[in-house]
Formats: sequence, C-alpha cells, structure tokens
Amino acid sequence: MSAHRDVDLGANHVKSVSRAARLLIALADAGTEVSLTDLSQILDLPASTVHRLASTMIVYRLVEQNVMTGKYRLGLEALHMGNAVLQQLDFRQEAKPSMERLAELTGETVNLSVLNGDEVVYIEKAEGSAFLRMLSRIGHRAPVHCTGVGKVLLSEMALDEVRDILRRTGMPALTPSTIVTFDGFLRELEFVRVNGYALDREECEVGASCVAAPIRNHVGKIVAGVSMSGPSVRFEDERLPELIDLLLETAHGISVKLGFDRRQLAVGENL
Repeated sequence: MSAHRDVDLGANHVKSVSRAARLLIALADAGTEVSLTDLSQILDLPASTVHRLASTMIVYRLVEQNVMTGKYRLGLEALHMGNAVLQQLDFRQEAKPSMERLAELTGETVNLSVLNGDEVVYIEKAEGSAFLRMLSRIGHRAPVHCTGVGKVLLSEMALDEVRDILRRTGMPALTPSTIVTFDGFLRELEFVRVNGYALDREECEVGASCVAAPIRNHVGKIVAGVSMSGPSVRFEDERLPELIDLLLETAHGISVKLGFDRRQLAVGENL
C-alpha cells in the first residue's frame, strides 16, 4: 500500500484517520527516522498537518520523536500492535521449526509470506548459514509480479482478481529478467499450478534467485507461501532439483500441521 495519497473508501472514509494511517505506513516503509520535511513530501501534505498528526500519535506512543534531531520514528506501541498481529497468525508458529530445519539443511534463507492488499509481506524467516546469503526482514513488502512467493499466492486466484491486482500495482521492470506482461505472468501461474512451485530467476534482484511453494490450510486453500532465496550461483540447474524437493517437502509438512489433506487437491475447482 502506498502512503502517498488518501484511498477513497466512499461515505465511510474518514480523511484524518486515513492520513494518520498513511503516516504510520510511511514511517514503517522508511525503516529509519524521518524528518518532518521528508514526511510532508512523502505524504503530499502540509508540514503543519503532518506535525499535528505526529503529535497526536506521540500521545498514544504510536510515534516517537528524537529530541536531538527532531525526526520521527515508529513508537513502541506500534511494535506491540505488530507483534499482536503476528501472534494471531497461527501458521507462523507452526511453520517456524520446519523453516529452521530447511535453512539448516540448505544454508539458504527461508521466508514465510502472505498476501496483504496487493503486495507480498514477509511474516517470518529462518536465516541461512551460507557465507553469502540473501538478507530479509520480517515486515518487508515486495511486488507480486516478480517474486516466487507472489506467483504462488496468486496462482489459484480468479483471472479477474489477478488482472485487477496487476492493474493497480503495474508490472515495473526491476531487472532485465522481470516479467512485465500480463500474458507472461499468466504462464508463470500455470507453471505453479502444474508443478506446485514457482521460480524467481533474478526477476526481483540481479544476482538473486528464489524458489517458492504454497502453504495450504485445512480446506486446501493457499494461505501463505514459503520460499528459499540465495545467490543465483547456488540456484543453478544441477542443485535446483534438490532444493525444490526439500522446499516442497517442507511446504507440505507445514500444510499438514494446518490440517491439510493432499486428497483435497483431487476435488474442487482450481485445486
């Protein structure tokens, strides 16, 4: 979600709440302290308006201000709220031990992600042990069109839903390998449905590759994606089948913990 503009929610839209939400999102996206001037530019709001919003949220400890620099950052209450959200995601707790085993076996970083709005959000990770590895952080957002987990999460959506998401987000070319056409992306989704996993071959970041697989709940619905990422030199053809097998085994194990039965895939449309 962009923090740049208000979202029109019709008659129930409260502009002041929207602006406060956008301020929190902007501070979260920044990942560091931000000046009043920069926040004003990011939000496209007068500095006086941003100052009033920030001052109000300081009272509720959602925002803090550095007394030395005058810059703003997220407050401890925002951390409390974020942790509460994560604790309510039961599959995160179920997935962590399996993710850690996979990271130990392969040396690669393992991430657990969900779809939030039109973006992928990383909600858990297990750090790899390899000397050169991909760094990630919980809460990081990424586009759906150029990530393996994005392809997994959209793979069983209705065509109209996929089209609407890509229309809203666009399909910017982040690298020379990024898929930038709707038809090309649909072919990737078909690959996921046929093979049970998705690949990202330097589509999001030059030099980085990824393989992702779906996590299903007790009714067979895809509720998350587990992915393994690392330098492309370690995801070459001779090693890739082994990584895919281990990832699929891990994804299935997590799904079983959520009550999934593989026989469910034999029934139901698009399953």
